[in-house]
Amino acid sequence: MRYYNEDKDLKLFAVSGTQTVLLSFDIDISKLGNDFIGFSVERLDKNNHTSFLNGSKRFASLAENPDSKIKNTSLVQSFYWQDYTVDPGETYTYTIRPMFGTALKHLPKFENSLIVTTEKLHDGRHSVYFNYGVTGSQAYAKNSEFGNKPINDLSGIALRHALSFLGRDLWSEGLLKFVQQAGDNKFSIYGAFYEFQYPGFLSELKAAKDRGVDVQLIVSGKADQYDDKKYKDGTVRYNNKTMIKRAGLNRCIKTLRTKPSQPHNKFMVLCKDGKPAQVWTGSTNITLAGIFGQCNTGHWIEDADIAEKYLKYWKGLVGDPTMSRQSKVSEDIQADTNLIDLPDGTYVFFSPRDWPKVKNSTPVHLQHYADLIESANELVCIIFPFNMDEVFGSVFAEDKKYLRLLLFESASDAQKVVSNDTDVKVTAGAVYAGDVKGWTKEISAKATTGAGILYVHNKFFIIDPLAVNPVVVTGSANFSANSIWNNDENSLLIKGDPRVADIYLTEFDRLFVHFWPRYLSTLDKKDAKKPQGFSKPLDETYTWYYEYYDKSKYSEKRKQLFINMAGAKKG
Repeated sequence: MRYYNEDKDLKLFAVSGTQTVLLSFDIDISKLGNDFIGFSVERLDKNNHTSFLNGSKRFASLAENPDSKIKNTSLVQSFYWQDYTVDPGETYTYTIRPMFGTALKHLPKFENSLIVTTEKLHDGRHSVYFNYGVTGSQAYAKNSEFGNKPINDLSGIALRHALSFLGRDLWSEGLLKFVQQAGDNKFSIYGAFYEFQYPGFLSELKAAKDRGVDVQLIVSGKADQYDDKKYKDGTVRYNNKTMIKRAGLNRCIKTLRTKPSQPHNKFMVLCKDGKPAQVWTGSTNITLAGIFGQCNTGHWIEDADIAEKYLKYWKGLVGDPTMSRQSKVSEDIQADTNLIDLPDGTYVFFSPRDWPKVKNSTPVHLQHYADLIESANELVCIIFPFNMDEVFGSVFAEDKKYLRLLLFESASDAQKVVSNDTDVKVTAGAVYAGDVKGWTKEISAKATTGAGILYVHNKFFIIDPLAVNPVVVTGSANFSANSIWNNDENSLLIKGDPRVADIYLTEFDRLFVHFWPRYLSTLDKKDAKKPQGFSKPLDETYTWYYEYYDKSKYSEKRKQLFINMAGAKKG
């Protein structure tokens, strides 16, 4: 949901997702004078509890003060701020005060408040779930109960709490509840999975089967996912074959999928009385690392037409058909089309598609994605868990009128992005490994869950999320030629749904902002003269805010996105 309050000199704007709120401020520069030192951000919750969200950066001039309260004085030196600690479906009041004076002594001259209600977790046609996905975080590292330890080193209450923290609502409210709603033999669940190994979820499907639910599964039969792997140190990774047997689900296996390069789907279709009704999809593999390690997305759709398309595609996979044959099924469900001029609605695109393959060419559907991004007017946000396909290189290389944020899994891939546009911002997954006072060394998802993908495994991009007709593309595909031609994949395109766009935008922002200073700190290590992202103090020269009034700067352009966002209501 989008909100505004422009009743006073200080104008406030907000976008709420389910567990994140983005805040933007504006005030005429003539009101600021020459002693504007920052904002104070206060939040009031439903229990009348007040908290200050003033960040962690401090003033250098106060660092040696013996009074810890003074020493730790902090303000927000940004016209853009975030609250990542809200709950779904709750109402909060944010009071913002511009502060004037010195680091030691400052007072407000203006004030305004904004009432914001977050989105419900489960509401309407589309419900979206993200895990926490940043085990490499101060929240995990500093938690005395977790001890910054691998999941497998925890037990009892500490383990339960860690799984709840890391899985967030993707696990408890998403994956589990989707299966649990199938109560008896009136229901059927048709699943297609790549890595299908986490005992907690497999046992939930077994419980459904025991309730009389017809559970039929297509899983990867490729050696990398199906067969157990024994390492040199003697440890064994138990894969699909063993975990299916242990869970008692052998009779539920309809097909072992072997023909694709990767049978990469992760979806379920729920039918009631033989009629398709709902779909669960997204980027989340059924593994410890997928649910509780790297960041992932779950997307729950209550739409009979979409569910029917997923079921038709699922039935096509039965018997392990050739890629050419399955491509015909995919394109019969949804043919390639110009994605720019689609009417508002929900569309699903399956892979394999665009067969026969044409050597040294770009799949038609992938080119349509690039064209869609090129059509943006305001903002593009995209996650690349792996390298960026060449078709997107030209899209991001040239100067454009819209802002572009790219998040990569690896720093090496992020550093390959070449652009002459200062409005292209690129970051990548990283953990904090420095020694700045007050910060704890973090560990990645490899250490906590044994993950191969350490940070971001999501597969989505957003086009103009705050406009009248926002577009979200999400699912299992990695936006590559391989994912179009050689894999089993499914992707949703959702146009004109502000709720969906707001949730994806706020969660993308959470990830981008989390990794931004960590990524920069890895780059700064190459230049000892550069201030580390975590240690750079607050500005005391009263010049920090100039960029928010420079029309050529990213910060001012972002501010205008919130001022002009569509569909906002008075808060």
